[in-house]
Amino acid sequence: MAYIIENVSILKNRSLKKTSLHIEDNRINALKDRFSKERSIRMDGNPYIITPTPIIYDNEVTRLNPKQQKDHIQGIIKKGCTMFLAACHVNKERELSYELRKTKNMLLNCAVDYVICIKIPLKILTVSLIRSCKKERIPAVFVEINNHADLYKVPWGWIKEAAFPFNCPLIPQFSIEDEEERKKAQEVWTAIMKDANISSIKKELMEKKVIPYEALIKIGIYPFKGNIYQGGEVTYNLYEKSRSIINIDETELFHYHYNRILATYHKGVCIRAGEKVFYQPGFGEQMEIKVPSFFSAGGV
Repeated sequence: MAYIIENVSILKNRSLKKTSLHIEDNRINALKDRFSKERSIRMDGNPYIITPTPIIYDNEVTRLNPKQQKDHIQGIIKKGCTMFLAACHVNKERELSYELRKTKNMLLNCAVDYVICIKIPLKILTVSLIRSCKKERIPAVFVEINNHADLYKVPWGWIKEAAFPFNCPLIPQFSIEDEEERKKAQEVWTAIMKDANISSIKKELMEKKVIPYEALIKIGIYPFKGNIYQGGEVTYNLYEKSRSIINIDETELFHYHYNRILATYHKGVCIRAGEKVFYQPGFGEQMEIKVPSFFSAGGV
């Protein structure tokens, strides 16, 4: 069934834009200022603001039993999230396929969508591993760094060649307590990634936090998820229009205003109304990334 949401305000990048959405078969068929000639059912969106649903980095869900996982994901949904990124830990290259299968099996009954990456110690970042990642179509590799000196031991030029043309980004995870050493490692990482022109992310992604747009683009998630666009799925959060949520971004909404969400829609289905969550095991899907960094030029 086709319908139109008229004169609703979309909040994106701290700005509001009033528009109308024509929705059909759980896809956004078109976005226009108005649909004057369409005869579809119409809904007045003027009192409301809709926002893309935030995407978070969350590894905890893969470590929980089914009951705990359900409770955890319900908590994610209550914050307006319909998707998360998880990284399975791979300590040895030969464990890669096994760890990926194990993580996928753990998420088979997931109620929201997800992306699976890997997390590795820097010492196993080799040409062979990157080729395996390309074969498995892993959209990002988290690299655990213990000190800055180890970064100079990696054959970065060969790593770049092995990654082409898939070019999954490398994401640093600094396991360093000493602040001075940590800062040095961050500086060395940034300089090497820039000099080698390797697709990468400059800053760490923090667990349970919203992934910034720059990282979503590098990984290949955005603009297909976390976005409201013509041809896209009907996934958004609905808020009552209020001065307190105008001119703020999605990250602030996630942390401070999620209790104001009136409804969360995921692929055309209402999964939250007020404080009530409609939990559907298995409704979530793994997002397959075809081309990471497609909308970016590589490098940091």
